[in-house]
Formats: sequence, structure tokens, C-alpha cells
Amino acid sequence: MFTDWTEALEAESLPLDPNPAQQLAAAARVTARSSRDKDDLGLLLDVLGLPTDTDTLTALLPLIPETGDAPTMTK
Repeated sequence: MFTDWTEALEAESLPLDPNPAQQLAAAARVTARSSRDKDDLGLLLDVLGLPTDTDTLTALLPLIPETGDAPTMTK
């Protein structure tokens, strides 16, 4: 809760509707973080109706979690 009402009034005036391009970009980033690999990412984006062009896939590849064996810790 706000103790200063000017802050509360300023917060009420903030726009809550991000534009569609921002929504699509956010959905693509979340999807990339949930993907196993490039092929999985392409399939997920296609199912969601998001762009699957080469430029989009290339930009999202760094967000895919790394796979494979985790390094072992030795004493």
C-alpha cells in the first residue's frame, strides 16, 4: 500500500496494455527458455503461431538451456 497518494495516482495512470509486438517477443523468449533444442524450439513456436523464420530462431538460440551432462564436482 502506498503512503504517498501521489505515487498511487501515478501508478494508476501507467498503461497496462503492452503492444502486440512486445507480447509476441515475450512469448517467443519464454518458449525458447522451455525448449530442448533448435528443432524443439521451431516446433513450439509453430504450434503457438509465432514466427519461425531463420532470423527469429537465430536470435532465440542463446536462450535455450544448455543440455548434456552437468560437470561433476570432485574433491
